[in-house]
Amino acid sequence: MSPLIPLSLLQPPHGSPAQPSSCPLRKIKPGKTLGLTTPVVRKWDSNACTLVVCAPAQNGLPGRDGKDGLKGEKGDRGLRGLPGKAGSPGPKGDQGPMGERGPKAECCVTGKQYVPFQRVKKGRYGMQKLNSIDFINGSQISEKLFAANGSAGDYKTSKATCSRAGGHLASPRTSSENGAIQQIIQRYNKAAYLDINDMETEGIFKYQSMEVIGYVNWAPGEPNDTGGGEDCVEMYTDGRWNDRSCEEERLIICEF
Repeated sequence: MSPLIPLSLLQPPHGSPAQPSSCPLRKIKPGKTLGLTTPVVRKWDSNACTLVVCAPAQNGLPGRDGKDGLKGEKGDRGLRGLPGKAGSPGPKGDQGPMGERGPKAECCVTGKQYVPFQRVKKGRYGMQKLNSIDFINGSQISEKLFAANGSAGDYKTSKATCSRAGGHLASPRTSSENGAIQQIIQRYNKAAYLDINDMETEGIFKYQSMEVIGYVNWAPGEPNDTGGGEDCVEMYTDGRWNDRSCEEERLIICEF
């Protein structure tokens, strides 16, 4: 219920007798409200007590701000927010310092030394690609490199294998080259075909270039063309040569 405030104080008309200190209350018929919920007395009754007629309270003037209260305790830390969008990439950094120089590769051989390697390229040695054929052992003398991977084949297969690798079957022209090839043969303990034959003219052995051979190192009693079908040349583990059928399987040694 809204608080009530005095609206008007009814006084007796001029010349009316004063009201007693105690008087009965009279029922007042409601009259015109004038927009108020509390009725207004239309006439004066001398026997009634003084009535105070009230109406609903109206808004007063705003009061002054109160004093600030005590500072409250610090609240708990809120939940972490969602991550923001990634920023723009920063500028390119400076080039780092050059790394330390690696150890020198063991690539070079002379005379009758061996060198382990996996791939070779014509005119070079070391670990370089050679038409998908892997060679794991080799010997170099002068500008020539002789290499093998342990595979074997007949004369035709051996020539084709070396040709695909970019070289040809080994064909020594000096005692030094013969010794370099012998080192590989001894390592595998297998005889190997040389790129020398007398297919064109029996008894006249030539290189693949059709040049008649100059340097020879035949075993005693060779060549003897046993059975009439020994047109190819093989080298034994002691470095000596022997004429042999071209259909046998021998160690493949390529020359680059």
